Amino acid sequence: MFKKPLSLLLTLSLGAQLFMQSCSKKADEINIVEMSLDKSAVALTPNSSLSVNISTGNGGYTAVSSNENVAKANIIDNVITVTATTREDKSHAVIVITDKMFKRQSIDVTISKLLELTLSKTAAPLEVGVAGKNELIVNINTGNSGYKAEAIENTAAMVEINNTKLESHGKFTIKALAAGTAKVKVTDSKGKEALLTLTITAPNTLAVSKTTVTLDAVQGSEDITVSSGNGDYKATVANPLIARASVKGDVITIRGKINGTTSILIEDKKGQKATVNVTIDGAAFAMNLSDQYFAYANFNDIAIVDGFVKTLKQVTFELTCKIDGYRGLQTFMGLEGNLIIRGKNDDFRPTHPLQIVGLGDKLTLESTKSFNLNQWMNIALVVDCDQADIKEKYKLYINGVQDVLIVARQDETHTAVNIASSSDGNRFAIGRAFGQDFRAMKGTVSEARVWTVARTAQQIKDNMCGLAGQTNTGLLTRWNFTAGAETGFIQDSNGGKYETNLIIANAKLGGNYTQVKAPKSVFVSKGCPN
Repeated sequence: MFKKPLSLLLTLSLGAQLFMQSCSKKADEINIVEMSLDKSAVALTPNSSLSVNISTGNGGYTAVSSNENVAKANIIDNVITVTATTREDKSHAVIVITDKMFKRQSIDVTISKLLELTLSKTAAPLEVGVAGKNELIVNINTGNSGYKAEAIENTAAMVEINNTKLESHGKFTIKALAAGTAKVKVTDSKGKEALLTLTITAPNTLAVSKTTVTLDAVQGSEDITVSSGNGDYKATVANPLIARASVKGDVITIRGKINGTTSILIEDKKGQKATVNVTIDGAAFAMNLSDQYFAYANFNDIAIVDGFVKTLKQVTFELTCKIDGYRGLQTFMGLEGNLIIRGKNDDFRPTHPLQIVGLGDKLTLESTKSFNLNQWMNIALVVDCDQADIKEKYKLYINGVQDVLIVARQDETHTAVNIASSSDGNRFAIGRAFGQDFRAMKGTVSEARVWTVARTAQQIKDNMCGLAGQTNTGLLTRWNFTAGAETGFIQDSNGGKYETNLIIANAKLGGNYTQVKAPKSVFVSKGCPN
């Protein structure tokens, strides 16, 4: 007996597997679907026709009749026209429809000179205005053509009947308009009749306690209540930059984000809708941290989905504030152990420069000038890692004017800035760093920003007290401390791809980072550098 070499058998086996995998992949790529028809049986009188729709399939359709002397079919696009070709009574045929992927369905054809008029339904429920429940398709199972469908017994106002496919396809559509019991009578050319009874209900109208809401604080909030509806409410804000909405049971809470106007669409499970117009009109404030509060964010939330924040070649940190007391190492803003702006000296010292410290204290830079107390100032630190000269790589601006930095230590400089990393739990902090309460800021903050570009001197000077427009290239976060209401966070009002809010915490709780709610009283008049 001749035996094939083992290697040849393995080759043939592997080839067969690869062939099967290839065929499977091709089938997946073609996306073969099952064929379905909107009717699987039709009843015709001699020499009459009726259309059947192909609901799903793969194209290239053909039709074969079991007896073309009884019935035949013609296909144009996705419509099958079945025609009775016999004059004989009580005849029967089967038409098989096949597509190019060899999927098949059949249509049973009955030919009779006189048929009883029967419908696919004789009773059905409908619900006004509820998608999927407010319309009904009724098929004529058997009948003698010449069909007519109409509402009877003064119920025409309750339903809308679409007869456009009544004769050609043997079906019609009913849409519910009003609650009640409606009756639809169908007749054919032989005087046969069929009756359809519809029980129509209407969902509760969606009504809310207020259709207009005005918030007089930027981060203010107000609850509105659904007074009538059908449950499972959802709220959609037309402009989510202006406000947000949350739903709990039948209460919708609207919270402001920035000044402006928008609308909120409230919808229930029955598709009922109500609109609430919202205006946010809050005064401009700053937050008095007063060494009692600080705020932090974590850009790791962005880094999880977008790692660009770990390798920034350029950054700009901006802070507008008013300091009312000197203290050594008090925190302005930044990333502890990475890149942070802080005050250097306690109040008994003769000078009070700003310090830029980073890379585990391997980098220390100081401003030439001291900062003044009880005056609004804008601080901007610009870092451009592509610059070789340290004084070009790091630039500090105070009130739009560059302050020449003194290099106290430069064992290392940044090749990139990872704003998702700090020795303070990877937090980006404003007002306190490293959990040390003696480093809490003694002052008031009106606005802070983080950019992923190196802002120019002119850009910084022109935008110290606000930003023109909403399209600012490279703006990652903008924290406007103008909440004007009790809050546990400062809203990121940038409106960009990512929203990173600042969490407010108590600066006195021995390194605690637990979120707290700052009272409305900490929001004070907002100022601007002269």
